[in-house]
Amino acid sequence: MRKSLQKKLTGSMLVAVAAALVIVSVCLLFGMARYAEQQFETEVSQVLTTDLLSEMNENATGAADSAAAETEKIISAYAGQLRIGSGRSYSIWDAATGDRLAGDENAVMTDNIVTAMGGGVGDAMPLLPTKMDVAVPITGESALILDIQDDGSSMRALMARLAVLLLAGLVLSLLAAAGISWGLAKSFSDCAAHTAQELRERNNQALVPHGDWEAMAAALYAPEKKKRKGRDRTALNILLPFLQEGYVLFQADGKVLEINLMAEQLLGTEMKAGKTLCFEDVFHDVPMPTAEQSLIRGKLRQNHATMDVTFATLEPGLFAAIVTPSDRREQ
Repeated sequence: MRKSLQKKLTGSMLVAVAAALVIVSVCLLFGMARYAEQQFETEVSQVLTTDLLSEMNENATGAADSAAAETEKIISAYAGQLRIGSGRSYSIWDAATGDRLAGDENAVMTDNIVTAMGGGVGDAMPLLPTKMDVAVPITGESALILDIQDDGSSMRALMARLAVLLLAGLVLSLLAAAGISWGLAKSFSDCAAHTAQELRERNNQALVPHGDWEAMAAALYAPEKKKRKGRDRTALNILLPFLQEGYVLFQADGKVLEINLMAEQLLGTEMKAGKTLCFEDVFHDVPMPTAEQSLIRGKLRQNHATMDVTFATLEPGLFAAIVTPSDRREQ
């Protein structure tokens, strides 16, 4: 019982832990992505202030190439604040033609750059970005686009650390669930045994079935469906062998299918392996019940004892007999 309880408790706890970790992981993933976006936008907006953009607009004179060179000088002065070189880069584009004029040679056209070419500030971010960028228009004599890009390397490094922490948490949770489930299973089984002991001690033995309560509980609890002598084991089939009332299961042709130990002791017979036991071998000088007799009660004197016997029809061709010592019934 304890092992089965432990398996069920462990499985339930692991499912709960796994569900909690999935929820936490998803929340952390979106939270980290959102934090990285806000951090990037904040750092860029703190550098590209209105005054700095006005200065860029004033210096964007002459041809597009010379205007881009002047803008590049200003950006170089603020490279440290923009963290250029540590996962970030910049590029300068011609707003009229869409050509890249300066900056990162590997930069590509983005949706935010297209937005800036239309006159707006391109700062849209995808739900889970692998790269982020902010594009602002420079409206001097030469219309330019300044684009600051982040390759997301810092966010990926942070997520890798998070994955390690979550894996460690999963292992620790598994060990904790196994330990807790073992303890709970032991407590439950000990409590069940203690309760059964109290029932035996506190209740009048004449009012409760005699027998091995722990064995009956273990047999009833067994999850696998076993078969006994070709018949499915029902709760009744499981419990009756442990009671101190004798029972016999037999067919209409007199063949005994089942007999418990108490019936063998009361009636003075024994069902041996490989030997067929008949009704006449069990009940001496007692007529076989018929299909028309659904329930018969009477007394039987056999094996130097007087017993109360009840014959009952379970189904067509199948009968059961319950044997109880008369002195116990009187008690």
